[in-house]
Amino acid sequence: MPLDRLRLIDELATIVADVERVAELPQRVCDTVVDLLPIDGVGLSLMNPDIAGGRTLLGASNDAGVEIEELQYRLGEGPCVSAFADNQPVLVPDLQAADATVRWPMFTREVAQLGVRAIFALPLRIGAAGMGVLDFHRTRPGPLLEVIEALLVADAVAVVLFNYQLRQQQTESLPDLYELSRLQHEQVHLAIGMVSGQLDIPNEQAIDLLRAYAYEHGERLNDVAEQVVERRLRLTLDS
Repeated sequence: MPLDRLRLIDELATIVADVERVAELPQRVCDTVVDLLPIDGVGLSLMNPDIAGGRTLLGASNDAGVEIEELQYRLGEGPCVSAFADNQPVLVPDLQAADATVRWPMFTREVAQLGVRAIFALPLRIGAAGMGVLDFHRTRPGPLLEVIEALLVADAVAVVLFNYQLRQQQTESLPDLYELSRLQHEQVHLAIGMVSGQLDIPNEQAIDLLRAYAYEHGERLNDVAEQVVERRLRLTLDS
């Protein structure tokens, strides 16, 4: 059955208009779109090249979706990162194929442990401006045949998120999308500032140190950031 884009936009708009449940907005958006395509889960990230780290998780439909976004956030590579940087869809039917493992060596090695075999990353755009990426994932390899439908879903998500931001700017009582997303990585943002101040380095270098330490020790970025904020860990330039 063809995707009814207008109906989807209306359903998503109803979710973002529910100010009493605004904290649930990311999860509800992901839950709405995950059943529209033959996929196993979805992750939604906001992207902003003007902030340290460059991206932040907004929401996901399941634990695997969270882990996929966390991995890309921690490693600084992956289909989501490339989709936003290149401003075009990145469709990976087999994450263990040679071209994928060469392009994202760390990410493909780590994501294999999650049992994820395919990822389809679609940038969220309003005109020429990018605002994030929608990641669809599957546990089996193979191409996404419903590419047109997937693009329509991404377009609908971008429209309703953009409209929410416009409404938020007129309503001070509403948190903006980045405030909602920062709840996912609040400790990371605090740790970036602490490492930057302690070592007198730019924020971009501070996030690189945090990512490198997390990868070296096999820890989640949020856990490393928590150790820094609680002063149980002090990074050095050799870290």
